[in-house]
Amino acid sequence: MKPLSTLLLGTALALALPLAAQDASIGARAHVVGPMGDLNTLTNNQIGIGGAVFVAFPVSEGLVLRPLIGVQYIPKGDTLGLTGTKTRVASIDFMMEGLWYPGGDPEHGAYLVGAVGGQQWHIVATGDTPSTINATRLGVNGGLGYQASLRLGVEVRGFWSPVNANLTATGLMIGVTMKF
Repeated sequence: MKPLSTLLLGTALALALPLAAQDASIGARAHVVGPMGDLNTLTNNQIGIGGAVFVAFPVSEGLVLRPLIGVQYIPKGDTLGLTGTKTRVASIDFMMEGLWYPGGDPEHGAYLVGAVGGQQWHIVATGDTPSTINATRLGVNGGLGYQASLRLGVEVRGFWSPVNANLTATGLMIGVTMKF
């Protein structure tokens, strides 16, 4: 693991320790990734997949914090404008999510979700114009969710991360969450 990734993971765990005494639950999220902007150009709108594991800590009535570790993967797609080049995109995420339930009930109903943290990007182009980009950057995302039951929820969110000066990762994620 790279030094910055280790630091981010350690920070997330340290922030979560005071919350450990709370009524916490472990969960997972599976989602599809629809690239936009620069990612769309790199992969020619190739749909990706992702997942995460999290611990949900109720902080107050209607507010939940979820530190998580996740991954995104967009398989090789034809890079627009570069004939013969295919690009694959992956990231490992260390994020802190905040969920706000306007109705005050984190077991049922609609909620807003926002997240901030570190994302370790790995972008590989093969073919006529090969290249590799490895970067650890800030990532943010946000959107809407609906907690259908105590264990099952659905989410739609947009994401943004400035991978380098010429590439910003943006897109849409649609996912399902499950608490155990």
